[in-house]
Amino acid sequence: MRNTLVGAALAVVLVAALFAAAHYGRRPAETPAAALSPEQTAASIKPGFIGEQKIGDWKLVCGAGRALPKPPPGQHLSGNSEGLPPREAPPPGWKIPRCRVVMSLRSAHNPGDEVRLTFRQVGFKRVLALFLRMPPDQVSNGDPVTVRWDQTEWQIPVMSCAAQFCLAIQSIKFVDLPLVENAKQMQIAFKPATGDQRVAIKVPVDGLAPAIGAMRRIDK
Repeated sequence: MRNTLVGAALAVVLVAALFAAAHYGRRPAETPAAALSPEQTAASIKPGFIGEQKIGDWKLVCGAGRALPKPPPGQHLSGNSEGLPPREAPPPGWKIPRCRVVMSLRSAHNPGDEVRLTFRQVGFKRVLALFLRMPPDQVSNGDPVTVRWDQTEWQIPVMSCAAQFCLAIQSIKFVDLPLVENAKQMQIAFKPATGDQRVAIKVPVDGLAPAIGAMRRIDK
């Protein structure tokens, strides 16, 4: 089983943000991409882009930049229960990543349930991470979600649940980035609590690599 994103303060902030995102409110207008390939669409996105842009079957979503929160006077920003200071300070000029690459699918077990996949960069080193938002009536804390890239499988445990959805998070090592970006097929699978049959959902990969590339270019 691969290592999961736990313990870091920024990861906690991101989890809270994803739970809050269950109620999106008004979304920024999506920029049209007329008759362009995913690679061309991604290449046309400017560094200061804010909004939503469809790239192949995926969508790049970028919000406005946010300043790094400062700890209260006399306290350290920490991601652990002991209250210890972080092991390293942010590099000079570091900014909170403001873009993510998203895909929403319907569960084959219950078409009314949504499964959402989100790629975003986290931490001072801009580590790519995959966030899986699962239906809360189908999985529970600790349940494994299988992500398959061509012939490679990852087992990602559900780490937290709320009324709206459950969340599984997987950090992706730099050495494994080609596996994600060059995948010809992607699939997620899980065993729902309400049935005995394993549910498998095919995930389109068209546009995934260009979308991740555009995100990393903006949030470099």
